[in-house]
Parts: sequence; structure tokens; C-alpha cells
Amino acid sequence: MQSKHKKRICIVSRSLSEGGADRVAAMQSIFLHNLGYEVYIVTVLNSIKYPFKGTLFNLGEIKEKNDSVSGRFNRLLLFRKFLKTHNIDVVIDHRVRIKSLSECIISGFIYGRNVIYMVHNYTIERYFPSIKWFTELFYKKAFKIVAVSKGIETLIKEKYGFTNITTIYNPIDIDYINNLKSENIAITSPFVFWYGRFEEKQKHLSLLLEAYKKSDLVKYATKLVLMGDGKDKDFIIEKINALQLENSVVVLPFSTNPFAYINASKFTVLSSRYEGFPMTVLESMTCGVPVVSVKYKNYEYGIIKDGFNGLLVDNNPDSFSNAMNRFFEDENLYQNCKLNTLKSIEPYLVASISRKWEVLLDSI
Repeated sequence: MQSKHKKRICIVSRSLSEGGADRVAAMQSIFLHNLGYEVYIVTVLNSIKYPFKGTLFNLGEIKEKNDSVSGRFNRLLLFRKFLKTHNIDVVIDHRVRIKSLSECIISGFIYGRNVIYMVHNYTIERYFPSIKWFTELFYKKAFKIVAVSKGIETLIKEKYGFTNITTIYNPIDIDYINNLKSENIAITSPFVFWYGRFEEKQKHLSLLLEAYKKSDLVKYATKLVLMGDGKDKDFIIEKINALQLENSVVVLPFSTNPFAYINASKFTVLSSRYEGFPMTVLESMTCGVPVVSVKYKNYEYGIIKDGFNGLLVDNNPDSFSNAMNRFFEDENLYQNCKLNTLKSIEPYLVASISRKWEVLLDSI
């Protein structure tokens, strides 16, 4: 379709394959394209699994051929040339940004002034280089810093004093999920479900395993299914074996369609120490499935309401396991939470969130 907007938008992402930020970047490319913007995408890694729209420049393919110092410098030059060749009006950067030297080059030499820096996680230090004067120099001049929750926005204001910041929540595409959630899956026994990156520091999967071990779910013949990939996957498998849960816990590889597993599960679980605005919660409720979650840092700004659409409990194995048991022991509570899931996601539907992005982009 012919663009009705003059602006050319470049979305920059680590990849389009794993984690909530990648999913949001891919989804953003689709709704911005559908709104009529001319969309370009730059990925740092060669991993493309989520559907997207726009012109893709995969720097990861080039990286795999030459990741030497000169190769890295060449990629930066190619990145700059790509933005200039396509006359990019606005860059939306979803990456983690911690390396001061690299970010100095990218912010000062490659990007223009119309940059929107996304912050997807409550650990905001992952999105701002450690040298504070550098962060203040470049990020206060950005067109906008966009946080995915009010808690993150407040934290950034307190630490850096930035005024060019706003919150736009992650969107959910209910039609896309509905088209995938009814696919057949290999597991036939009852189960509860977790999916994401195997990263112990944030996701705290050892807590989930300990809570599951303490719970009555094995008595109820209900397995725990974990889906994903990540640097701590071997550690998690060792933990499963140490707890003698190898017959009760199923570990599956990453899939672009976790929705069929969500849809078939009794409920989903979240054991994180901290989160931004977790897509797994939105996606679970879009499937009509409630969530049992610990109170992670920033949970106050999430959408789980204890006893309404899920359960929120203290971050310890006993509280977590008791909450899992409650959804088996109290059918009225479970059905009430299940009933309220879909109405909980209404403010986050893609039509509403895309309009907020349209207003922001058209104000540049």
C-alpha cells in the first residue's frame, strides 16, 4: 500500500526471535506499516522468527561472517549508510544499551535527533550506558524515551531527571493469538505453563521449581511445562534433576507459538525477580488463562489483580506453592479469575496502543 505518511520509521532490535522486547518490536513493525508508515527494521543478531512487516537489514548476517574489530566498525558504517540511504525520519531503538563506547558512536554518529529510546525492563541500567554524563548528554536530547510501564518511567525520572519521557504499554494482537492458540500440541496430560528466557537472575526459575515441588500439583497429576531457550537452560535442567522432578517437569525448546500451550494449560506462572510489562501475562489473559505470579519488582504497574484475574503472592516458595494449590482447591476462585481475563486486556489491544504511537510519531 502507498504510505499516507511522509515519515520513514526504522525499528532497531536485538533480533526478532526471543523475549518480549523482540515480540513488541516485530508487532510494532506490523501496526506501523498498517497505519501507513514506511517501515524499516535493523536487527543486531541473525535470528528472525516472529512475523514482521517492512524492509529488513539483518546486521547479524554480516556479523556472522566477520566479527573482528574491523568487522564491527564496518557494521556501524553500514548501519549509518542504511539510515541515510533510506532517509529515515525516526529511529525507535528497542535494544539493551550498556556499552558506553558503542552507544556513544551509535547515538552521536549514526542516529539523528529524532530518536525514541525504548526501555523494556525495570532494570533500567541495561538501557542507559554506565557513564552518567554520556547518558545525560545524548538521552536528554532524544525526541522521546518510552517506558513500557509507569513504574519504569518514575524510576528513570528519579535517577536521571529526564523530562522527555512517556509511557506507552506493550500491545496485544488478539486476532493473531486467536489464529494460533487452537493448534494441536504434543502434551495430553494436565499442566501449568511457563515460557520465556532461561535466565535465572531475572526469571528466578529455581524458585518456580522449588514451589512446584512443595505444591500438590504432582498429587493432582499436573505437570509443569517450561518452554524457551537461554544461557541458564543447563542450570535449570540440573535443578530439575536435583529436585527429582524429571518425571513431572517438561522442558520444551523456544517456539513462536506458545499460545497453543497457554490455551491448553490450567494456568500460567511467573516467578521473576523483576519485570517491565511482561508480555507473557498479556498473552496468557488473551487466551483466557489466569496467571499465578509472585510480586516481582514493578508488579504494582502490571495488570494482574489478586483474586480477580490471577493470584499475586510474596516472592517465596511457600506462598507461591500455596497459590498454585488454591487454583485447584477453590474452583469458584479459579473460574472467576478465568472469567475476568479477557476484559483485563482491553486497554492494551493493538488498535488502542497503535493510536498512541501514531500520535507520538506525528508530533515530531
